[in-house]
Amino acid sequence: MRRTLFAASLLAVSASAFAARAQKFGYVDVQRAIQETEEGKAARNRLKGEFETRRAQIDKKSQDLEKMQQEYDKQQAVLSDDAKKKKQEEFQKLLVDTRKSASELQEDLAGKEQQAMASILQKLNTVVAEIAERESIAFVMDKASLLFAPQAADITNEVVRRYNDRFGAGEKGQAPKTAAKKNDAPAPAKSAPTGKK
Repeated sequence: MRRTLFAASLLAVSASAFAARAQKFGYVDVQRAIQETEEGKAARNRLKGEFETRRAQIDKKSQDLEKMQQEYDKQQAVLSDDAKKKKQEEFQKLLVDTRKSASELQEDLAGKEQQAMASILQKLNTVVAEIAERESIAFVMDKASLLFAPQAADITNEVVRRYNDRFGAGEKGQAPKTAAKKNDAPAPAKSAPTGKK
């Protein structure tokens, strides 16, 4: 009985493997596709513009921290203990505020990026499904999940082209200018003055 079940299972696996080999396979570099669509480029530039003012404010605070540290280093030899303590407290307060602002900026930017990319990904899936149906592709995978696949199975360029033809830069899209960087927000990591030269 066990041999019969094993043989039946083996036949089922063999049949499945044969069917998989007979079906057409494709894959998409999803990350690259999102980045290269006009809508993806427009979304990054739009977000960069939205957060530019906050970045500038954080940069200003970072510069103020540098100046405070330099002034303290120059004056600490002649400062009283009370004056040193006051300056250290002022520095620490600005440091905490700057770090908090930078962290909030990163979180807000990441959330907006995720929201924008989710919308693009949903439409990207529609385009992929249409291409797969038209070209009789049975399976389409994300390149990130593959260890190896032949270059001939890559349909990323076709997906990007058809996405741009159909959706353009999106409803809120703007003409691409410069690519935004994820790590534009500064992350100051200074420590408060210790009182030692």
